[in-house]
This record gives sequence, C-alpha cells and structure tokens, in this order.
Amino acid sequence: MSSRIEQILFIEPPHELKFKGPFTEPVQTIMSLKNPSDKKVAFKIKTTAPKRYCVRPNCGELAPKEKAEISVILQPFDYDANERNKHKFLVQTVVIDPVSDYGEDGKTFQWRDVEEGRIMDSKLKCSFEMPTVEQLLESKNIHDDTTAVLETNTETELQKAATEVKELREEETILRQENMKLKEELLQLQYEIKNQQSQKRSVGGSQHLDMQNRNANIALMVGVAIVVALLGIIAGKYVF
Repeated sequence: MSSRIEQILFIEPPHELKFKGPFTEPVQTIMSLKNPSDKKVAFKIKTTAPKRYCVRPNCGELAPKEKAEISVILQPFDYDANERNKHKFLVQTVVIDPVSDYGEDGKTFQWRDVEEGRIMDSKLKCSFEMPTVEQLLESKNIHDDTTAVLETNTETELQKAATEVKELREEETILRQENMKLKEELLQLQYEIKNQQSQKRSVGGSQHLDMQNRNANIALMVGVAIVVALLGIIAGKYVF
C-alpha cells in the first residue's frame, strides 16, 4: 500500500479483494471502511476495470467513529487465469474542511476543489479463486439437497393451501345455507306480523261496532224514560 500521507481510515481487507468462482454468476465481496478519528472523512472508490464491477456505495462521507460496508460485485465472465491479478482498486480519502470543501448548498462535498496533497490513497489488488473439483461437487450436492428441500416444502405448502381452500369452500356453503334459512325465517316473521296487524284491525272494528250499539241502546232507553216521564206529567195534570 502506498499513499501520499498515511491513510486515516481502517480498510478491511487492507490489501486484497478475493473473489471465489465459478464466475458464471455475479460474485460479491465486502470491503469495510472505518473512521477511527474525531474528524469527518470523505471517500471515493475507483477501479481499473469499471465495466467489470459494481461498487455500492462508491463514494460517501464517514462521521467520526462511523463504519461503512462497501459491496463490490464482480460481473459474470469467462475465467482466464492470466487475468486474475490484473484488476486493482483505489480508495481515496480526505479529511473534510467544513468551511471550504462543501458547495454552495453547504451539503455536497466537492472533490474537484480538494488539493492533491490532502488526498490519501490505498490500493487493493483483486484475486480470483476457482473452486476445486471437490468443492464444485460439494456445492452441487448442497444445491441438489437445497432444491429437494425446497421442492418438498413447496409440495407441502401446496397441499396445505389446497386443504385451506377446501375448508373455505365448505364454510362458504354453510354460510350460504344459514343465509337462506335466515331469509326464510325473516319472511315467516313478516307474514306473522301482517296477520297479527290484520287481526287487531278486525277486533278493533268489532269492538267499535259493539260500542256504537251500546250507545244507541242507552240513548233509546233515555228517550223512552223521557217520554214516560212526560206522559206521567201530562196524566197527572188531567187526574188532578
């Protein structure tokens, strides 16, 4: 590792990023950056093969005592033993001056304005490791076992889902039957209420007619009594 001034960050791994094949799929490794100082530090990461790697995040800032994990993903490629140590990474850092290093918004760090003498460099090489035949076979067995477990779990989940669907359909049928029964009971109740109301109207009419007849009889009796009284008065006059 070489640098203009001593690197302020702790970088892990410090010298080499290892990628384990086979390289028919993306391969990821992690680079850790830790700021042990009491100052805010900016960083950015470069590589000699930018089209072959995806680095996230490839730049940022670390507060005092803060740590960041950088994901470095190697894209699939045809392995070439002669190429395994050609790729390199460069980690550049600088202690931030809060007065002069930010843009007009006061938030965006401006690398282009940093003096070259303030920048700290750390270089890491890349190494590609192809697995042995035994490792490939072991990986295949693990993959096959995992696939078998997944298939078994999938079949179990499908059976469980089918059972749940069947139970839900049975519950739906029961609910439909109960709903029909409730509708029938409601119609019967409405019919009984109408009959009761009709009977009340009929009874009320009869009672009203009886009352009218009773009142008429009383009026007739009163009239007869008045006539008798008048006749008595008239008869008394003639007798005396």
